[in-house]
Amino acid sequence: MKKKTIGALILAAGAAATLAAAATPGVSSMLTKPADHPVSGMTLTAEQFASADSVAEKGVAEAVRRCMAKAGYDYTPATGQQSVDLKHHVGFDTLSVETARASGYASTKSKGPGEPAPDSELGKLMADPAFQQALNGSGSPEQNVVQSSAGTGMLWGGCKAEGITAIYGTADNYMRATALAFNSLMVATNAAGQDAGIQSAVDSWKECMSTTAFPYSHPGEAVSAGLDAGGQKELKIAVTDATCRESTGFDAKITTVLDKYLTTRMKELETEVAEVKKIRHDASERARLLLG
Repeated sequence: MKKKTIGALILAAGAAATLAAAATPGVSSMLTKPADHPVSGMTLTAEQFASADSVAEKGVAEAVRRCMAKAGYDYTPATGQQSVDLKHHVGFDTLSVETARASGYASTKSKGPGEPAPDSELGKLMADPAFQQALNGSGSPEQNVVQSSAGTGMLWGGCKAEGITAIYGTADNYMRATALAFNSLMVATNAAGQDAGIQSAVDSWKECMSTTAFPYSHPGEAVSAGLDAGGQKELKIAVTDATCRESTGFDAKITTVLDKYLTTRMKELETEVAEVKKIRHDASERARLLLG
């Protein structure tokens, strides 16, 4: 074997970074309008649509591993984070009092493996042209881009392409079921971020915090201060922050705002949602067969 490593390969969720363009099904240049009759719980439904199927992603990772083994590399890719919290995309991460007490702001930190250190075993392996050719195919990145039906593109070749094909059938199916599903909601979350209800929720939280030892003006300010402080002070800030969120109904207010815009957007995407569900179902079934 050439090399043995446990590696990290972001294969999907949040897979927006793998796409060469941001065009998504049904997206216009206008931000989504709020619904006249918002559906409570639509945010959760939208988050499920935006999140990759975990079984399918495990299947892709295993298919890539097997392909790389044939090329002489004992390489185990790790999938990206599947679950999506749309509150994050209007500027806030969910933070419960229990989570704050247990780990401060750890849950707000970036998820996923990120780039390996250049001098690490994985970093050196990633810098090996032969490894990259096995994983991503030969040729320049420009030559290896494959287009989706929505006009986006992703690098396509090597074991990554073989693994995705084994589970999703085509690159188009993969993009639609991962990054495109996620991206298609951004016109709604961007609109929600400008809604007056967001500032109202922040104002209530700010008023609560003004009576504590940490009179910050915005939850993001509290998060930054807590992470900078670290240790016990971080825990104290996080618990105070989370307690004010709970007492003012902060998360519920943000979700109510999101529901207004996501009700409209999910209605616009009804056909795409149904097709993506079918793609994910079929991909999950193939993954289960592969994984045994």
